[in-house]
Amino acid sequence: MSISVSVEDNKGIVEIAVIGSFDFSLFNDFRLAYTDFIDQYDHFVVNMENVEYLDSAALGMLLSMKAALSSEARIEIIKANDFIRNILMISRFDKRFEIS
Repeated sequence: MSISVSVEDNKGIVEIAVIGSFDFSLFNDFRLAYTDFIDQYDHFVVNMENVEYLDSAALGMLLSMKAALSSEARIEIIKANDFIRNILMISRFDKRFEIS
């Protein structure tokens, strides 16, 4: 379980990659992954390609991220497997986030 952050300055994008289980144990790491960039960037990508498990705490962390960013900020959730995508859709996250 870990988080890596990469910044594409030329595109103005912050990508946060979550690896392993996306659960409460990543609360502080996930929050720190975007809070340092709130004032400089308005496009955030959460890469879930390597997420094997997601719980309600992770859903709450995504909602907290959305609340912390400006209303103009764009948040994309990308590369989720079918299981994770199903959880996001059942939770109606497609109404709050771009999911691809």
